[in-house]
Amino acid sequence: MTDIKSEKITDPENVSNHSDIESSGSMELPQAVSKNKDKKPERELTKSELFLREYMARALGLRPPPKQILSTVNLEGVAKLISEGKVKKVITMAGAGISTSAGIPDFRSKGTGVYYNLDQFNLPDPQALFSISYFKENPVPYYTVRKELLLGNYKPTPCHYFIRMLAEKGVLLRHFTQNIDGLERVAGIDPDLLMEAHGSNQVGHCMECSKKYTNLWIRDCLKRDEIPKCTLECCTGTIRPDTVFFGEPLPKRFSELVDQDFEQCDLLIVLGTSLKVQPFASLIIKVPEETPRLYINLEKNASEAKHPLTILVFGGGFKFDDEDNYRDVFLESACDDGCTRLAELIGWKDELTNLVASEHARLDKEFLEEAQKEATELPTQMSHQLSIKTDTKVPPNQIPMKTNPRESPKQKTCHTEKKAEISKATITSASASGSSNQKPGNDKKKQQTKLSTKHMKTKK
Repeated sequence: MTDIKSEKITDPENVSNHSDIESSGSMELPQAVSKNKDKKPERELTKSELFLREYMARALGLRPPPKQILSTVNLEGVAKLISEGKVKKVITMAGAGISTSAGIPDFRSKGTGVYYNLDQFNLPDPQALFSISYFKENPVPYYTVRKELLLGNYKPTPCHYFIRMLAEKGVLLRHFTQNIDGLERVAGIDPDLLMEAHGSNQVGHCMECSKKYTNLWIRDCLKRDEIPKCTLECCTGTIRPDTVFFGEPLPKRFSELVDQDFEQCDLLIVLGTSLKVQPFASLIIKVPEETPRLYINLEKNASEAKHPLTILVFGGGFKFDDEDNYRDVFLESACDDGCTRLAELIGWKDELTNLVASEHARLDKEFLEEAQKEATELPTQMSHQLSIKTDTKVPPNQIPMKTNPRESPKQKTCHTEKKAEISKATITSASASGSSNQKPGNDKKKQQTKLSTKHMKTKK
């Protein structure tokens, strides 16, 4: 059987010319070659093309079986690999499941998931909540659901601290997360080791003028039950968090780190994700073919690609139940329990338990101090309701909200342009008055008073 490594991409014309030579029996090969001497040299294959070629070669049995790294294809085998120091470039991939024990709901769990509790918003479909086109039309549902997340004091889970331990032991190459709750940062994981694929709630920016706003400023708006609006006088844009909505590209750093990291990975640990959102889900096939892969989740079937087209484009997923499985380990478990069990097998359980206890005690103290500070500084206590009020007209089945105390009509000219218009109007008025006793400044003053009134906060 032909070795695909020795094959090259050839020009169809070259193939047809060689076929003509063979069919005619002619031995004038130099002449045939001379016809194509002006052809451009064959280009090198791209990384994606090389990957696809190798993947198809393995699928067709044109490659020898990969070397099995695990002593046993189970959790004990993975733990032994780590405890013996045989892995130095571990990649962890995480979804909402690693934060549920902190009190943050995931998306798809029946009864408790975010997508199962959206009836009050009358959305066209559940994913519209995180669609950038729908957010532009109506940000009420998003901020209503996210208010609890943004205002809550959540503590990282044992799973987060296990990832931190991997980093402190010097074996974590990168942590890729779909979550926007920022708990990895709270847990103390080095930001350089983080790839927040879907962004973070730590900062936000105006959708019209791009002015940046801190998370604390956005929190203050939500405490007053207000949709965050730009504070510039020339802008009334809505503030959006720097997270990736459906319909938006992932950060450039994501693709750069995927290309850089996954080909080096010697152990992949996937935690608390259904692996349904692309391109994040397809990352599991980008590690070398001999790299062990551990999947800790409450469901296994979500990770197995069955459709032929899906397998061709994104790979076949995990092979837990295949007879020739040599590297894929599934642990049906909540993420905290799974990481604690893995830590115990490695010999890190006591260290993990002490780390979680000490960090949670520190955070409890900080949360208490922050609450006491807010109680003395804020005139009213923080609202615990999830409703946000506005003057914006929304569909009947959606909750009321209120905007930031600014004018609601969109202004298309900046404050400097308004000043220029005022000055022009004043000069025109002064010229028209002729010998009148009216002073030129009077018209300007009236114009300024009119604008000031327009910008005043109006009570409902």
